[in-house]
Amino acid sequence: MKLPAFIRHDLGLKVAALALAIFLWINVAERREVEIVAEIPLKYNIASNLTFASEVPTKVKVRIRGKGKFLRWRLGDVYMLVDLTPAGRGIVTNVVSPGAAVIPADKDIKILEVIEPKAIRVELDKLVTVKLPPKPVFKGSIPEDRIMIGKPSTQPKVIVVAGAKQVLDTLSAIPTEPVDLGQLAKKGKIGAKLDFSKYPFVTSDTREVTVLARIEPRKELGIPSVPLVPVARRHIKAKFTPDSLDIFISGAESQIDSLDLQELKLVVNVSKLPKGQLIFRPVVKDGVAYFRVWPAGKDTSEEPSFELPAQLEAPYKLDVIEVSPQEIGFVQR
Repeated sequence: MKLPAFIRHDLGLKVAALALAIFLWINVAERREVEIVAEIPLKYNIASNLTFASEVPTKVKVRIRGKGKFLRWRLGDVYMLVDLTPAGRGIVTNVVSPGAAVIPADKDIKILEVIEPKAIRVELDKLVTVKLPPKPVFKGSIPEDRIMIGKPSTQPKVIVVAGAKQVLDTLSAIPTEPVDLGQLAKKGKIGAKLDFSKYPFVTSDTREVTVLARIEPRKELGIPSVPLVPVARRHIKAKFTPDSLDIFISGAESQIDSLDLQELKLVVNVSKLPKGQLIFRPVVKDGVAYFRVWPAGKDTSEEPSFELPAQLEAPYKLDVIEVSPQEIGFVQR
C-alpha cells in the first residue's frame, strides 16, 4: 500500500524525530525513582552434611526502591540468601530481613521491606546415601494377544540416592514415570525417567533406567479330563462327580508348548461346606475358575449358598478361559 504524500514528505527526518522522542522518554523514565512490590527467589546456605527434610519456601515478596520504569525487568539476578550453616538437625526458624538481599553492585536497587514470609520455618536432617531399587509404574495395557511372563525388571537393579535420613528411611523404592505397556510389549525394553516429584530433596546421579519385560504371544489350549481335587477337613470324605473337567487355558506360547498335561489339576477347598449332596456350577472370572454351590434339590436360579475359587495347579501362571461340564455333583460325609 502506497503511503500518503504528507507522510512520505521528509520521512527520514520524521523517523529520526520519533526515535529521538522515544529515547528521551526512556532516558527520563529510567532516571525516576520508583517503588514496587515484587517476588524474588529465596536461596539457602546449609551445612554440607545436612539437607532439608520437607518443602521450603522458594520465593519472598518484598518492597523495592530503584530507578527506572522498567525496574521489575532488572531483578533477574536479585535474591534473598538465608544462611543456615550454623544450624544443626531439627526445626529451625529464621527471620528474613532486607539485609539478606544479594544485589549486584551495578544495580541501584534497595530492598525496603520484606512483606512475606517475614520468617521461615524449615526442618533439617542428616544427609545420607542409600541404595534403592527402581519401581516401574505402568499405564495402558498389554495387547490381548500377548502376555507378560513374570514381573518386569530394571537395569540397573538398584540406584544410589541421597536425601534426608528420615525421608529415605520411609522409602523402599523410587518410582519411574509411567511406562506405556503397549510400547513395552512391542519393544521388550524401554527407557523410563525416575520420578522424584514427591521427594523434592531426594537426588540421584541416575535419572533414567531401562525397564525390561519378557512378553510373548498368547496361546490357547484345550485340555480334557483335568483332575478335580477337593481339599476337605480331616476325617471327612468328599467326592466330585465327575471327578475331572475339560478346560480351556491360555498362557505364554513357550510355556503352553512345554506344558506337561499330567501336572495339571484343579484344587477346591471344600472344608467350609456342609455335609451332604451339593451342586457345583463353574464360572470363569479374570482367568480364574470359580464354583457356585447350591444344596442338591434347591432351585439353582436362586442365589448360590457359596462361591469357591478353584486353584489351577500348574508349573506356570495360566489363565482359565472355559470349563465344562456346566454342572457337577458333590457329596461330603
